[in-house]
Amino acid sequence: MTKMSRKNRGHQRSKSKKLRVFLYSLLTVLLLAFAAGGIFVLKVALQLPQWDPSSLNDMKQSSIIYDKNGNEIAQLHSTVNRLSLSSSQIPDIVKKTFVAVEDKRFYQEIGIDPIRIVSSGIQDLITGSAKQGASTITQQLARNAFIEDPTSKTLTRKVQEVIIAIQLERRYTKDEILTFYLNKIPLGESSYGIEAAAKTYFGKDVSKLDPAEVALLAGLPQASSGYDPYFHPNAAKTRRNIVLGVMRDAGIITAAQYNQSINESFTYVDTMIKTYGGPQKAVYATANYKYPSFVDYVVNELENKYNLTEDQINNGGLKIYTTVDPKIQTAAEDAFNDPANFPQSVDKSLVQGAMTIVEPSTGSIVAMVGGRNYQYGNFDRSWQAKRQPGSTIKPLAVYGPALEKGGYYPGTVLDDMPVTFDLGYGQSYSPVDDDTSTNGWKGLITMRYALEDSVNVYAVKLLSLIGVNTGWEFAKNNLGLPLTNQDKVLSLALGTCHVSTLDMASAYGVYANNGVRVTSHAIEKVIDSSGDTIITPSITRVRVMKETTAYLISDMLHSVVTGGTGYAANMDHWAVAGKTGTTSLPASYGNKNGNPDAWFAGYTPYYAGVVWMGYDSDPDGQHYLQQVYGGSYPARIWKKVMTVALQDKTVQTEFKRPAGIVSGSIDTKSGLLPSSLTPPQFIQTEIAAQGNFPTQVSNIWVQEYIKPNNVPRVFLNVPDRNPSIPWPSNEAPYRMPSNASLPGKLQQAPD
Repeated sequence: MTKMSRKNRGHQRSKSKKLRVFLYSLLTVLLLAFAAGGIFVLKVALQLPQWDPSSLNDMKQSSIIYDKNGNEIAQLHSTVNRLSLSSSQIPDIVKKTFVAVEDKRFYQEIGIDPIRIVSSGIQDLITGSAKQGASTITQQLARNAFIEDPTSKTLTRKVQEVIIAIQLERRYTKDEILTFYLNKIPLGESSYGIEAAAKTYFGKDVSKLDPAEVALLAGLPQASSGYDPYFHPNAAKTRRNIVLGVMRDAGIITAAQYNQSINESFTYVDTMIKTYGGPQKAVYATANYKYPSFVDYVVNELENKYNLTEDQINNGGLKIYTTVDPKIQTAAEDAFNDPANFPQSVDKSLVQGAMTIVEPSTGSIVAMVGGRNYQYGNFDRSWQAKRQPGSTIKPLAVYGPALEKGGYYPGTVLDDMPVTFDLGYGQSYSPVDDDTSTNGWKGLITMRYALEDSVNVYAVKLLSLIGVNTGWEFAKNNLGLPLTNQDKVLSLALGTCHVSTLDMASAYGVYANNGVRVTSHAIEKVIDSSGDTIITPSITRVRVMKETTAYLISDMLHSVVTGGTGYAANMDHWAVAGKTGTTSLPASYGNKNGNPDAWFAGYTPYYAGVVWMGYDSDPDGQHYLQQVYGGSYPARIWKKVMTVALQDKTVQTEFKRPAGIVSGSIDTKSGLLPSSLTPPQFIQTEIAAQGNFPTQVSNIWVQEYIKPNNVPRVFLNVPDRNPSIPWPSNEAPYRMPSNASLPGKLQQAPD
């Protein structure tokens, strides 16, 4: 063996030794790394957040409100807008697209994708960060459902989501995991899950999305804010078209569908996000969400009538079925959005208004408008504003209770002349009519005429006759008005109490429903996320007056719209009953002409509706209505809306006449049967409930022969009037002359 060969062998042994040392060292490093990694994983596992996989079936969900036809009108949610679907409700195109875009090996992996992890790890080593995504669909579900801060990008969070993902894969099927994921994934605009996103961006159910719309949603998880079509339409379109290419390459759509979809224009719904009741309370986010005033009332009923919590209402996944009629509600909102239906404001403060319509036979509230330019969460004037109703109270607190009491009928005559009531304690009350300043006293008039012409003195006198308590109790207990003990005064006859349009519509609805009061309500039923019915309203139907009373009021109020102050609400071929009302400016306004409130309350055999108009406040004494009365703008709005409401209804030209109604001729200056002296112009046909029609002959007319020609003349025998006050024009010719001009004592002529 040569010297050189021995040297080579030694060199080889040296190299082998170094290799062994390197391998041992590498193995040691790897073992240490694995040990460190194991310790780290164990530490992370021990710090794993508390989580319950079963909670995936109990996620917070938005609640949906439906109209009377079962169509969605609004969603309620807090900071998370989520609508959950079952697997069968999610179209295959949606499932396949999200898998193709987010995790194409989803059905082969065990919750993690080693190929993506290695690729991501290499990129992290190159960049020196831990920001590369390697998340499978299962990992994304784990992150969004159970990680406390799902937006953080740390190694600890990644290990936690891997551990949870593997456990989820062991517990659930792939289809269940994909369904959870599609219901949980954040897709921007406060929308979580594909159903909420479909409604937010497109105003439709996910089942009705076309390929381009599916592609846009599937492109959002990568960067929902960066691809938000409302703020970044170009980026959103680019991302959508990339996803469409993935769909085509995966065979989810055809080439023809791809070519058609990449050119599809954006037709997103307008989105409004409005906080209701303060930050972080409830949010109506949306798109085509409708009828804000009505929705606000529904939320109020859920909270205050049915005692649901905010979390139940906004996050309970409730299905809330309501009574709103979209046709009537839309007509009402259109009327309030038209400036021509309101008088000119004195400045930038709008003349406001409100309207409520109910269906008396069912008690359903079919329409509500809480004001002009109303938005979610505003002060809702339709039920929150309590204003003085003026003369619209008269049928409720005076004429109805008088007829129900008995002894009165539409032909009952009282004298509309100055009167003062002694209230005791040195106080008195002297009601006046609107036109008495121009000597507009009406004299002897019937109840029907007093109602037609909205005569104040007659109403107060009648309330005094039947008793204030009688009128108050009828309006409160029978008709449901929110009267207080402070309202037990004679001025109640003129509407000095405070009510809302909802209060008044419900009360008038009792007359429309032939004297039967039905509980007014906006909610038909509420179903929870499990499909159980948790709310059904308790609807009571109680007869609160005789049918004859309701009919007589309807008949007199029909006269109001055919020949009285409510003529602007008259509708050809329809039975319409109505009453106007205005309120008076306080004495502090001096002699200004105007009124704070104008009302019209009316009904047909199908619906009862009330319109209020006025300013919200008058801080400087300038914000009040001028030359605006209940028979003007409010009556015209009522007619416009009611015309739409009745379009598909069978025409009824008369209110149903019950048994027990009688009719005959009366003397309109006495309310009794005509005598032989009653002038023809003071004889008319009138109706009454059986037993209340007069049986006595009028004795108010007297006859005397006037010298020198002994010409017979007929006079009114009204001795109690103040001789210094001029008589009404239709009675002046029948005023008795002084005794000096007569040949002898006045005598009543024989019948």
